[in-house]
Amino acid sequence: MSATGRGRERNARDFYRTPRWCVEALLECEPIAPPYFDPCCGDGAILEVLAEYGPSAGLDIHEPSAALCLSRGLEVGCGDYLAHDYSEIPRGSTVMNPPYRKAAEFIRQAISERSRGGKVAALLRLNFLGSSRKRIDLVGPGSCLRSVLVLSRRPSFTGDGRTDATEYCWMIWEVGYTGSASLRVLDASP
Repeated sequence: MSATGRGRERNARDFYRTPRWCVEALLECEPIAPPYFDPCCGDGAILEVLAEYGPSAGLDIHEPSAALCLSRGLEVGCGDYLAHDYSEIPRGSTVMNPPYRKAAEFIRQAISERSRGGKVAALLRLNFLGSSRKRIDLVGPGSCLRSVLVLSRRPSFTGDGRTDATEYCWMIWEVGYTGSASLRVLDASP
């Protein structure tokens, strides 16, 4: 994901590789139980880190990406998560960097598949919290949004070290949670 209008074209599939340190920052401060599932795993950047913490599996709509993950020893299927053309997801937690244009759909689907106490963690732009009545069910009163973990530095999703002018965070939903969301800034020092 990347902010638009910054002089660069967006990736056609809305694919932006998640830096390893972003996933490590999440797992260091938020208890998220395995097995892990990434429904939009791309080239497996998130899965590589998750696999170090417990059983993990993924899904991607792009066949060459799924094949690349498989060739690297990751458990990944090919299918459209939002169309339900996959066999079965592992019970546990969902951790993802969803395509921003469809982020709300991915999050809703993931929440619907988790049992009480199950968590969904999504790497998102901080502005996902506001500016949209279409997402109030995910971020407003009565949602199961439990935590917002703001990254203290901007990630580079392009691999060249350059960042966009957007702040990012992990948002964590816990099925059955009804309280207010907590907000923390993560020390994301290199």
